[in-house]
Amino acid sequence: MFFSTYFRALSAGKKIALLAVFVALSVVVNCFSIDVSPSNKIAFTYAVCFFAGYLLGAVPAFFVALLGDVFGYLINPVGVYWLFGVTLGVYAAIVGVVTNLPFGTGRAATYVKAAVALVLGYVLITVLLNSVVNYYYVKIFIWQGETNKPFLVYLGGRLAFQTVIYAVNLAVCMALLPVIVHIGRPRLKGKKRRPAEGEQERV
Repeated sequence: MFFSTYFRALSAGKKIALLAVFVALSVVVNCFSIDVSPSNKIAFTYAVCFFAGYLLGAVPAFFVALLGDVFGYLINPVGVYWLFGVTLGVYAAIVGVVTNLPFGTGRAATYVKAAVALVLGYVLITVLLNSVVNYYYVKIFIWQGETNKPFLVYLGGRLAFQTVIYAVNLAVCMALLPVIVHIGRPRLKGKKRRPAEGEQERV
């Protein structure tokens, strides 16, 4: 769960290379996200975090999301840096834990675990944690410490937009999941033995 079977099986060099690729992807999606308002942006950060969680496991995925957000902000600083990298890291960790649970290895189980991870991510991160973090960001830096609207009113307006963005990320995740499953499938060590001459191959 904390480190996927696929990630643990890689050599040290391949682990570093894979981490670098995911951090770079995270930086790119963070740099090219579009800020619609202080509380809403169009981005595919959730999709990158999902795939990092699935392929790497909870702990590497957390740091991929965190570092991607930090480096993305340093390259393209907008507003005041806040706790968004931490919330993305928690999202990636949730996906890493759920999708790498040690039961259910078939196609159906894979899709069920992915769906559960995406639903949990939406409820725990988009609806709850990210909304609280965004609310206090707006209250401190935009409203100058004043409470311009109650949290529940703010939440309703934010979710009307963010739910659509999350749904787009979810569609991307489910569409590319077969590819990611193929990449992360454990490879058998060694080649299949060819039958000797005159020996009938077993089926």
